[in-house]
Order: sequence, then structure tokens, then C-alpha cells
Amino acid sequence: MATSTLKKVSVSVRLDNGTDADGNTITVGLGLGSINKDTFNADKVLAIVGVLEPCLNKTVDSVEKTEVSTITAA
Repeated sequence: MATSTLKKVSVSVRLDNGTDADGNTITVGLGLGSINKDTFNADKVLAIVGVLEPCLNKTVDSVEKTEVSTITAA
């Protein structure tokens, strides 16, 4: 049986950067960097994004969490 161990958590804010010729939304990423994997809290991340949003030139489209894990055989 394999085991998975969480190594890293990072967050990226996707910002609206207009639309392409087909009308699809174009986004750009703003990385918030690595976050302590043991104390990650989605509510706190959204609170930080909410405080930052008025300082940004673009509208927040979404917030993405990325997890990196290692998988090993037991």
C-alpha cells in the first residue's frame, strides 16, 4: 500500500486580464507563495485576498491552492 505525505502548500490568486477574441476570460497569476502546510486555513487565505484586492489593478477571478506531496511504497 502506498502512502502520501504532504510537503508543500501554495496559493495563487487568478486575476481577470480581459478576454480573448472568442470571449474567454484571460487570467494572470499572483502567487502568495508557500504557506505552512500544518496550519493552512482557507478562510484566512480568503481574508488576506480580501484585504489585498483593493490594492490590485485587476479583479480577482479565483483563488487556487496547490499541494505537493510525495508518494512512497509502504
